[in-house]
Amino acid sequence: MILIMSIKIQRWLMQQEVWRFVGFVSAVIGLICYSLSSSFNHLFGSWNSLKIFLYFCFSFIICFITLFGKVWQFSSSVLFKARLSVLVLIATSVYSFFYDRAMNGKPDAYILISCVAFAVMSFSLSKQTHFGFEVDLLYFFLGCIILQLMKINLLLAFVGSGFSYFLIILRSSSLLEFSELQDQDHSVIQVDSSLDDALIMSQFMACISKLKNQNEFLVSRVQRHVNLFQAKELLIRDNLLIDSLPLETILDLQETVKLMVAAGFEKECCHIYSSCCRGFLEECLRLEELDLKEEEKILDITMQRWMNACYVALGILFPSERKLCHRVFFGVSPATDLSVMVVCWEFTIGLLNYANDLATGSRSLNHLRCSLRVFHTLPGLISMFDSVFSNHHSASLKNEAIEIRKRLGEAIRVIFMEMEDHIFLDMVPKVVPHDGIDLITYSVESCFNIVLEYRDTLEQIFKEYPISMVSDKEGTFSSILSIRMDKIMELLHNNLEAKSKNYTDPAFAYVFLMNNYNYVVNTATCGLETTLRSDWIKKHTTKLQQNLEHYQRTWDKVLDILKLDSNESMTPLAAAESMKENLGLFNQQFKQICSIQTTWFVFNEQLREEIKISIGKMLLPAYESFIGRFQTLVGKDAYEYNEYVMFDIEALLNNLFLGKQNVQPREGNISL
Repeated sequence: MILIMSIKIQRWLMQQEVWRFVGFVSAVIGLICYSLSSSFNHLFGSWNSLKIFLYFCFSFIICFITLFGKVWQFSSSVLFKARLSVLVLIATSVYSFFYDRAMNGKPDAYILISCVAFAVMSFSLSKQTHFGFEVDLLYFFLGCIILQLMKINLLLAFVGSGFSYFLIILRSSSLLEFSELQDQDHSVIQVDSSLDDALIMSQFMACISKLKNQNEFLVSRVQRHVNLFQAKELLIRDNLLIDSLPLETILDLQETVKLMVAAGFEKECCHIYSSCCRGFLEECLRLEELDLKEEEKILDITMQRWMNACYVALGILFPSERKLCHRVFFGVSPATDLSVMVVCWEFTIGLLNYANDLATGSRSLNHLRCSLRVFHTLPGLISMFDSVFSNHHSASLKNEAIEIRKRLGEAIRVIFMEMEDHIFLDMVPKVVPHDGIDLITYSVESCFNIVLEYRDTLEQIFKEYPISMVSDKEGTFSSILSIRMDKIMELLHNNLEAKSKNYTDPAFAYVFLMNNYNYVVNTATCGLETTLRSDWIKKHTTKLQQNLEHYQRTWDKVLDILKLDSNESMTPLAAAESMKENLGLFNQQFKQICSIQTTWFVFNEQLREEIKISIGKMLLPAYESFIGRFQTLVGKDAYEYNEYVMFDIEALLNNLFLGKQNVQPREGNISL
C-alpha cells in the first residue's frame, strides 16, 4: 500500500495541471497582497486610475503566463533566453535598489505573504517553462523572504532558510519531468539534448501515439468480453494484445525502445509506456463506476460487473499487457516490466478494495448474497495471481486476498448471528397490521433462498469456526449450517407465536399463523430438506394442522346454534319458536363472521381452499339438518325466517379470505 501511495503522490506531483493551478493561485494571492502592502505605497504612491489600470494589465500578464506557460522541448533559441534572463535580472536589481531606499522599518504581513506566493509562483514556472529566468526569479524571492524575516527577528532567518531549502530540494529532485503538449496527448522529456536524441524521442512518441490509437479500437473488443462474460467459459488469453496489434506497430516500438535505452532515456521510456498502459486499462475496466448500493438489483449488477472486471483483468488484460511488455522490451530493460506490473498491481488492489468494502460495510440479506458470491469468487482470482505477477507481488496480493476472504467469512457469520438477534428482539408486544405474512417470515424465506444457492459455500464458512458437530435424536450428525438454520426457525416459531397472542380475535391469530407456517413449510420443502433436520418440517407441518383445528373451533359457537333440541317434552309450537330464535341468531352471527373474514386474506390458494372445505364440512350438514327440521315444524311460513338457502351458505363460504388479493409478498431485507 505504501508503494502504491508513493506512486500516486509522485504521479500527482508530476502533473502539469497541478503546477499550473498552484502557480496561478500563488500569483493571484501574491498580486493582491502586494497591492495592499505598505511597500507598494512607498514605492509607487497612492492608487489612482492610471496605476490601477497599469497594475491590472501587469497582473493579467503574470497570471496568463503562469496559467498557460508551456515547456520548450528544444533549446534552439538560446540567445532569446539569455536576453530575457538579463532583462529579468536588471528589473529585479532595480526593484531591490528602490525598495531598500523606500523601506526602513519592519515589513508588514502583506509583503511577506506576497513574497512567499511569488516564490511558489516562480517554482511553478520553473516546472512548466524553460525561458531561462525562472530559477533566478525563484532565488530572488527566496532571498527577499529571508531578509524580511531577519528584519523582524534574526531567528526567523532559520524559518526562511528552511522554506528556501524545501523548494530548492523539491525542484532539484526532479530535473527530468513530463508534461503534456497543448495539441497532443503524449508525454515529452524535459532535457536539453542533441538533435539525434530529439529525433529518437520524437520517433518514440510517434510509436506511443500509434499504440494509443490501436488501443482505442481494442477497448470495445475488451468491453464485449466484460459484457458477455461467463466465468465458466473464460480462458486466460495472454495473446490478445499481440494478436490484435499490427506486427509493424510492435516491431517499430521495439526498435525505438532500444534506441531510447541506448540514448540514456530508460526511466523516461518506462514511465511513458506505463502511462499508456494505465490509460488503456482504465478505459477498459472503468472501476470508478462500481459502487455498493443498498438496492438489491443495483447491488447485484455491481457485484456482477466486479466479477467480470476481475476475471477479464486477471485473465485477459494483465497477462496480455505483460506478454506485450516482454515483447517490446525484450533484452533491453527489465525495469519496464516492473513498471507495467506495478500498474497492474495497483488495479488489482483496487479490485480487492471493493471486496474489502463489502466485508466491512452494510450488513443485510442483500449484502449476504453478494458477500457469498465474492467469497466464492476469490479463490479463482488468487489462482490467477501467479500467472500475472512475480513471486513477491503475487505473494503479497495472495495474502491480501486471503485476509479479505477471511473478513468476508466473518461478516457472513455475523449476519446470521445478527439475524437471530433481530428475530429475537422483534418479539415485542405489537399487532401486525395485516393477517398475511410477517416481514420476518419473508426475511427468513430470503435467507432460505440464499442458503439453497450457496449451501456448500456456507458449510465451508461455518466449518472454519470452532463450532462442534451435534447429533440429533436419530443419532445422525447435523451440519453446522443445519444447526444454524434450525435455530433461526425455532426463533421464527417463537416470534410468530408471540405476535399471534396480541390479536383480540383468536380466529384472526390462527389465520395469521397458518399463513406464515404454510409459507415457511412450502419454502423449506422446495429444497431445504437436506439443510434442515428431518424433524423440523414435520414439526411445523403439525403446527400448521393444529392451527387449522384451532381455527375450526372458532366456529363452534355458530354450530352450537344449529344443534337440534332433543327435549321430547317440548311441544311443536315451543320447538318452532325456539328454532325461529336460533335461526335469527345464526343469521346474525354468520353474516358478521362472513363480513369480517371476507376481508382477511390467505396467500396460498391450496391452504385457502383447505380451510373453506373444512368449514363447509362442519357447517353445511348441520345447517341442512337444522333447516329441514325447521321447515317440518313451521311449514310454508319457514321461508319467511330462512334468510339463507344452502347455495347462499356455500357462496358466502367461498368468498372467505379473498379480501386482500392486492397484497403482494414483500421482500425481506433486514438491515443488521
